[in-house]
Amino acid sequence: MAGKSKKNKRPKNEGLEVTTQLLEYILAATLLFFSVLVPLYTRNGYYQIGDAKFAVYKYIMLTGFGVFLICFVAYLISFWTDVYTRERLIQVLKEKKGKYLSITDWFVIAYFFFVILSVFAGGYYQDALWGYPGWCMGFLSQLSFVLLYFAVSRFGRYWKAVLWVLCMTAALVFWFGVLHRLMIDPLGYYEGISDVNKAQFLSTLGQASWYASFLAVVLPLGIGTFLFTEKKPVFWLSGLYVFLGFCTLVTQNSDSAYMAMMGFMLTFLWFAAGQKESFLRLLWVCTLFLGAGRFMALLLKSHPNTITDYDFATDFILHNPICYLFLFLFLALSVAGTVWKEKWNYPHKAMQILRVVVLSLTGVFVFASVLLIVLKAKGVLPEALSQKLSGISYMNWHEGWGNGRGATWVFTVKMFSKESLLHKLFGVGPDCYYSYASSEFAQRLSDIWGDRALTNAHNEWLNMMVNAGILGAAAYIGIFISAARRFGKGQQNRILIAFAASIFSYMAYDFFCYQQVLCTPFLFMILGIGEYLIRKDKGQSLV
Repeated sequence: MAGKSKKNKRPKNEGLEVTTQLLEYILAATLLFFSVLVPLYTRNGYYQIGDAKFAVYKYIMLTGFGVFLICFVAYLISFWTDVYTRERLIQVLKEKKGKYLSITDWFVIAYFFFVILSVFAGGYYQDALWGYPGWCMGFLSQLSFVLLYFAVSRFGRYWKAVLWVLCMTAALVFWFGVLHRLMIDPLGYYEGISDVNKAQFLSTLGQASWYASFLAVVLPLGIGTFLFTEKKPVFWLSGLYVFLGFCTLVTQNSDSAYMAMMGFMLTFLWFAAGQKESFLRLLWVCTLFLGAGRFMALLLKSHPNTITDYDFATDFILHNPICYLFLFLFLALSVAGTVWKEKWNYPHKAMQILRVVVLSLTGVFVFASVLLIVLKAKGVLPEALSQKLSGISYMNWHEGWGNGRGATWVFTVKMFSKESLLHKLFGVGPDCYYSYASSEFAQRLSDIWGDRALTNAHNEWLNMMVNAGILGAAAYIGIFISAARRFGKGQQNRILIAFAASIFSYMAYDFFCYQQVLCTPFLFMILGIGEYLIRKDKGQSLV
């Protein structure tokens, strides 16, 4: 029997092994360059920094994936030599049944299919290729996101090194962001620019909203590591990373970042509440956040920033005395839990109920806030309540609401409602919002924004409905929801929970923002890593 088994055993396909290793090395090198150069590279300070970021991203993708795709052809040839007979092909397909394409894979494929259809439905072929200058989220960018996902999910063997380098780069970016809010400019980026621009730009990323979008994607990676790692050095390093991230979060001055924080903190609460150790660490995360607010408030007294007009949430975190009370409360809970951890009879069932209650209350709060905004705008609230709400900028709906998002959202909804059925279903083309709006609603655009160009809806989900249509938007959302659901089930690989948190953070943040080079490709890379881990079904510690 042993001799028969040995006789039937197929020899290894060395060509397949070699090409697989080559693809893994090439992809790792591409991702490492991407993780360092895109966040750090600038061409001329903040001048056209969006174009500079995309230029280096384009160069890395064209070079890295150019070589990758050439090697992939060799991989396919090697694979075909392994299954060159019909019987062997059927055997391989049976062995791999259910392993080739996941539900997330199908959503990515469907999304790209609808992106292609949107190009033809819109007819703005030249504009759709690269997209609007400065944003550059056209067809080729969408193609790069799809390639990132599938390449990483199949050949992402060196994902750990990539995430370590990404987080180290992010820490450097956060450090410069903190220094800039203290009006310390070691890079010389503030030389020769106005105070208005100094308030709006920081670190090596540029505009605060772009900075916050990067923060929203990469900060949860450190928090997830802090919550679930079993290695003490990694625990302390991730704690420093989280504290630094919170220091820049509370001073970057984009209120949308707090929506992202709500997204990732609720995700971590949901998964951390089930275990005593992870929940205790989550209490420390809350303490680090509140401590970062107090720490930055003290630093800003010694290094005053008189040019930044802080938004409501940032001003509250930095200056409201009640934050001291919250800090002492969470610090006391964290210390007590740590000291008496062994004696603490953790109420697992009660904590599972608590997470449902917190999530439900958050939903009620968001719904009630939206309802109050609508009722106040219609003038049907009692006068006393209306006057109290008037002191909160978010509660006053008008065209300037959310730095002009009020007018933008209203315009986008009305524009979408007047689209043809073809455009409603299939869109007008990737990053072709301006092309369509300026050709169909030029006078309305001029009346509201004058000579300024409205390039997108400043809400990724509305924007996607215009660009890719209802079908494309549904597929796009399906990518994130399906991935988050699958990552949440990865209890053996706890780092997957951090990936799910990054997804919900991105989705919450981009309710007020849009696709761009500092967040979307990083998220698709993270999606690919998560898919890779699920496909490989690794059971060991990954952080």
